[in-house]
Amino acid sequence: MTLKKKLILLLSVLFMVIITSIGLSGYFVNRLAENSREIVNDNYRSLVYVQEMQQILDQVLMKINSSASFNQEINHFKTVLDQQSANITETGEATLTDKLNLYYQDIQQHLNPSDLTAPPANNTAIRQSIFEAKNSLNTIFKLNEKAVEMRNQKAAKAADDAILFSSLFALTAILVTIFYIFQIPNYLVKPIQEITRQMQAISNRNYKVSVNENRKDEFREMAVVFNKMAHRLETFEAGNMNKLMTERNRLNAVVEQFDIPILGISESNKVLFANDRMLRIIEQKKESIQGKNLMQLCANNDLLKLLTENNSPENERQLIRIILEGNERLFSKRMITTDTVIPNKNYLTHDRLIILNDVTDFIQKDVMKTQFMATLSHELKTPVAAIEMSTDLLFSKKVGNLNEEQQEYVTKINDQASRIRRMVNEVLELSKIESGTIDFDLENVEVSFLVQEAIETIKPFLNHKNITIETQISDNLPPINVDSHKVLWTLNNFLTNAIRYTPNDGTIKVVAFFKNKSIGIEVTDNGPGINIRDQKRIFEKYVRINKNEKGGTGLGLAISKEFIEAMGGSIGVRSEENKGATFWVKLNTT
Repeated sequence: MTLKKKLILLLSVLFMVIITSIGLSGYFVNRLAENSREIVNDNYRSLVYVQEMQQILDQVLMKINSSASFNQEINHFKTVLDQQSANITETGEATLTDKLNLYYQDIQQHLNPSDLTAPPANNTAIRQSIFEAKNSLNTIFKLNEKAVEMRNQKAAKAADDAILFSSLFALTAILVTIFYIFQIPNYLVKPIQEITRQMQAISNRNYKVSVNENRKDEFREMAVVFNKMAHRLETFEAGNMNKLMTERNRLNAVVEQFDIPILGISESNKVLFANDRMLRIIEQKKESIQGKNLMQLCANNDLLKLLTENNSPENERQLIRIILEGNERLFSKRMITTDTVIPNKNYLTHDRLIILNDVTDFIQKDVMKTQFMATLSHELKTPVAAIEMSTDLLFSKKVGNLNEEQQEYVTKINDQASRIRRMVNEVLELSKIESGTIDFDLENVEVSFLVQEAIETIKPFLNHKNITIETQISDNLPPINVDSHKVLWTLNNFLTNAIRYTPNDGTIKVVAFFKNKSIGIEVTDNGPGINIRDQKRIFEKYVRINKNEKGGTGLGLAISKEFIEAMGGSIGVRSEENKGATFWVKLNTT
């Protein structure tokens, strides 16, 4: 017999039992309804009205607390009260209902007659009326509740008769239901449960499961289809795994070709791969780390812990010293996050690549360059200082007077010597910055002292062009915590550039002020100004705005920027063409 026929037969029997039970129940229910109709018509409505009026009063109380208008609720209360007045059923209910009308009138008196939507003026009086009304409502509710109880006793006798006769048919229905409870799982639920379990196994990537096909109903066809699906999924998964393994092997082969150490870490913090170069550094074998939990590996390998932890940009800039094959090597670390789309899924995996770069040779070259530049600057400073000293002696006329032509030549010699000295200093400072060997001697310095020192340094250059310097330094400026030599370098650079571009008989303005918890120093000239395009590049290395002008390396402003930002300050320029330029710095106070 097929499943369909079994279900039809069972349902037919149950249907007959239900029809018989319904007929008998209808008879007894009709008798019971006659006894209960009185309860519904007389008392139930009063209970409903009372509950509705209580809810309205509760809403009014809530609105009184928020000082809102409750005129709409009062009107609704009146409507329900009229309905209750027309449904008086019990002794004393009429008197209580009349009291409710009086309380309603009291509440209405306290509403604003000119503005019915406005909050009431006397909340206390309204609350008292509401509490009295709620007491009356409770009394009405109890009267009708007691009446319902008495009428229920009358209906109970009719119900006992119905129960007696209905119990026999109920027992029959129970027996039939029990039969179904035991039969349906065998013929319907059990095979569905079996298929559900096998589907759960497939969802866990177990495709070797199968469903029993030894049935003679519709479930046999379902089992056959399910087993075919499982087999095809198994074949498909095997093909995908082969593809994944091929791609993985291909990736490992590519990674192994790199001459730089590479370590791959999954989103779940497991080691995906490590090339031979990385394995030599961490002194591990591929089979001992691949697929293993990174935290467990780091517990027994301090170097691996150092490489995989603290991957912030600040830490990545720090060099790592590693003893490799008996020699100390310096490595820079870089961490790359890769997003991989999971097939047939709606999410990405965020894997990580740890890449090490051997920078030992570069560091050594930088050190050698710094040493060379230091030696070169020292060797150049001595003859340049001798030239400047000699020109000063000639200017002082201690070795005799100079004619105009001789004075011109001596001036040119002195200018070129000063130029060489500045160039040597700039190149040396840049070398220190690039190699990271520059030091800062921070101290509390008065702003006025720095400004005056910078002006004193460039005073000899002012006389040649008859340039005037105006200073505007605010009173009571707090000291700044800086390296005074680095700040003087920057200010001298600002002033030197201002002198260079300010026309004869021009004016340079120096301003110092306190704003937003920092000290600002500005140097303004009335030269040709700087266009917007050049303003964005002026602090870059080797950038010279006026290509036709002789002298200068294009390093002064770049070095100044490194100095100021290293001390936690900021630097910039404001300018318009043909309206001069203002170079500024902002420095932190102590």
